[in-house]
Amino acid sequence: MTVLEEHVVRIVPRRSLIVSGLLSIGLAMIPTFGLAYWFTIPRGQGLWVAIVQGVVVLLSLAFMWRDLSVTTVVDDTELRGNGIFSPMVRVPLTLIASVDLVPTYLGQSHDPVTQLLVRDAHGKRLFRLRGNFWPTGALRTIAAALPVAPTIINEPLSLKEFFRAYPGASYWFEDRPALIALIFAGVVAICISIAVATMYLMQIPIMG
Repeated sequence: MTVLEEHVVRIVPRRSLIVSGLLSIGLAMIPTFGLAYWFTIPRGQGLWVAIVQGVVVLLSLAFMWRDLSVTTVVDDTELRGNGIFSPMVRVPLTLIASVDLVPTYLGQSHDPVTQLLVRDAHGKRLFRLRGNFWPTGALRTIAAALPVAPTIINEPLSLKEFFRAYPGASYWFEDRPALIALIFAGVVAICISIAVATMYLMQIPIMG
């Protein structure tokens, strides 16, 4: 979605991401909390499960509210925008030296998504938007509103080729599969530990 005002261009992310995210959380909660209630209600401990479920629901609503606040704006003086987990980034238009629209393949997908990359005169990344979160038309609108004519790449690149062609374009969590695997393993281990600790405190038999 794109909003045009006098001297202002504003875009917002794909709203379908909110729906799919909340749907995924809801589908995951049904079997998880259903099983927890089945074990705890006969023991008179269902209230604790309800409290945990309430916390999860509140966190989901907070995530949705935060997503609704994400935006990217170009006005007369700056390009600015924020992410779900990142603060507002402000880039003075005078610092922008190049704007690139690059189609990239994500994983094994055959449908490329557009990367909007804004850099300074030294090639340093000032701002980047990923097409898996932002509509391609909206990215083109932002690019056209910037003071430098965008360079549009027609041939899609893999992410590895994109990061090689545009050094410094990657975020800290990208192009590091070992780090992503380690973080994922850590999250799984924490979740399992919390589940086991909860079952122990509620005196729910873990095996047999």
